[in-house]
Amino acid sequence: MLPKLLRVLWGDLSGDEIKKFSILAATLFCIIGIYWMVRVMKDATFDLLVGFEWQPFAKIASLVFVGILIFFYSKLVDIFEKQTLFYLICSIYVTSFLIISYLIGKPHLTEVKEASMLWPIFKFIPGNILGWITYVFIESFGSIVVALFWAFVASTTTSDSAKRGYGMVVSLTQFGTILGPWVVQQYSETLGIPRLFAIGGFAIILVPLLIKLYVSVIPSNKVVDSKKKTPTGFFEGIRLLFSHTYLIGILAVATLYEIISTILEFQMGMIVKVVYPTKLDGGAAFSWFKAWNAMSIGILALVFALFGTSFLMRRFGLKFCLITFPASLGVIVLLLFLCNNIIGVSQYQLMWLFFVSMFITKALNYALNNPSKEVMYIPTSRDVKFKTKGWIDAFGTRTSKGAGAVVTGSLGDAIPTLFLFGTIISLGVVGVWVFMAAFVGNKFVELQKTKEIIE
Repeated sequence: MLPKLLRVLWGDLSGDEIKKFSILAATLFCIIGIYWMVRVMKDATFDLLVGFEWQPFAKIASLVFVGILIFFYSKLVDIFEKQTLFYLICSIYVTSFLIISYLIGKPHLTEVKEASMLWPIFKFIPGNILGWITYVFIESFGSIVVALFWAFVASTTTSDSAKRGYGMVVSLTQFGTILGPWVVQQYSETLGIPRLFAIGGFAIILVPLLIKLYVSVIPSNKVVDSKKKTPTGFFEGIRLLFSHTYLIGILAVATLYEIISTILEFQMGMIVKVVYPTKLDGGAAFSWFKAWNAMSIGILALVFALFGTSFLMRRFGLKFCLITFPASLGVIVLLLFLCNNIIGVSQYQLMWLFFVSMFITKALNYALNNPSKEVMYIPTSRDVKFKTKGWIDAFGTRTSKGAGAVVTGSLGDAIPTLFLFGTIISLGVVGVWVFMAAFVGNKFVELQKTKEIIE
């Protein structure tokens, strides 16, 4: 019965494909679940240690940090097998999150006092340095490990198989976007933030174990290059990126969302901070709101992924899926502006309007846009899948978030100003996004017909 149900939802999957994509789904489930568990604690922790008004600058800091990580990531791609990269990178994050969990419980250890020798260096950094470190590490985990996962999958999957199996992977992993925030929502008061960070750190160990299982059970899907190449270095990924218009199109489709998302998230965060001040309850209500928002995102994304992702991709094609998401996001941005400036809702009502808008937006991103953009990497070479994709998913994504942070940081924390100029900029980005999505969708169809590989 189970194989029949899987085929009804995601198409004619073979027995081997069901086994393969089930293991991959379990792996991404762990990655996404851990990421969302620590993510919903990120803003409240940053607000307590630093102050949420500095959040745009934390996003810019994460851009620099991820850029440095991409340098080492590109070097490691040339040195290690792809499954070995999982073992190495996940070990680093396990250690990092465990150290962070300990220090969050003892924030005085990371406070730099005026009498300290480090004061001349750190006096220009607002708040506790631990808040900044925690923020950038959480952001980098969502970029590096997820990018590595999808690069690994793209290198072991054909285009036809991807159209059937990616929907299955994304659908099953949406449980991670529900379970992770649920743990925080249920146990933040009893266990505390430090212990929850420690749980997330230990849970990362499951990821390399599942990759080990995948390599053992699906030996025919190990990453094998069609021809041996010499190591190409750090800048090969970015050189390839700007040498093909198709890859530039992927860059736009994969990252423009982050500009709009960053603007909307900051607007929502400032409103939530007004309604639920963190200084009154230690950030409990702030974290509660973010956890419920994340759980709602996971539930809607799960429903959409089960009954929409694979069907829409098979029924209407990649181009339709790529264009539908930015068009929907443009409508949401416009409606929020009208509710605040024309209808004139209260701050409390506006907060819940953002709640609904953000969970619809992010659910569509996870269930529709993400699997669609991953399919675009199928007709590309190994270097594109791992190095260029690494630049796009990690550094390119952070650059877009940084651009959004520049917008929010320059506009300040005045909500009317944020809404007016934020809406204008967001709708402009949507226009460019739709154009690039149409171009990439048409080019993908052409590459499939000609069997050409971008390299």
